[in-house]
Amino acid sequence: MPEFNVRETLEEVAKAKTRDQKREVLKKRENLATKMLLQLNYHPDAKWLLPPGAPPYEPAKQGDMTSNSFHYEVKKLDYYTDPSPHPLSELPMLRREAMFVGLLERLDPQDAEMMIAIKDKKLSYKGLTYKLVKDTWPDLLPDVEEEEKPVSQTPSKKEEVVTEG
Repeated sequence: MPEFNVRETLEEVAKAKTRDQKREVLKKRENLATKMLLQLNYHPDAKWLLPPGAPPYEPAKQGDMTSNSFHYEVKKLDYYTDPSPHPLSELPMLRREAMFVGLLERLDPQDAEMMIAIKDKKLSYKGLTYKLVKDTWPDLLPDVEEEEKPVSQTPSKKEEVVTEG
C-alpha cells in the first residue's frame, strides 16, 4: 500500500461532494496509518491510556520531521491504547505520557494536532463519519445500533389541525 499522507487524504474527503466520492477517496488512498487512525477515532471499544486534551509539547520544526513519520509512528500507538501489550505495571503512566509528548514533537505540527484530536475521539472533517468509514471498510468498525428517537406525543405546528368554532 502506498503511504499517502493521512491529513491530505482526510482533506480530500472533506472536499469531495458526494458520499460515493468520499468513499472513493478513502479507497484510492487506503493505507495502514489511515485505517488505524480512523479505527482509533471511531471504534467504540478503542480506549486511550492518556489523559484528555493536549499535553504540553514543543511542535516540531521543519527540519525535525519527515513526511512519512506518521506512517512510522502509527505502528507504536499500542503503547498508548487499551488493550496494550505494554501494561501499566511495565510502563508507568508518567513514562507513557512522556513518550506520547515525544511522538507529538516528532510529527508535523498539523499531524500532531490531528493525533490529539484522534486521541480524544474528536477528529472532525466535513463528511467524515462513522458510517462512511464503516461503509468503506466493513471489517474495520463494529455494527452499532442507532438510537431510536422517541416519538413525540404532541403534534408539531404543521400537524396541528385548526378547527373553526
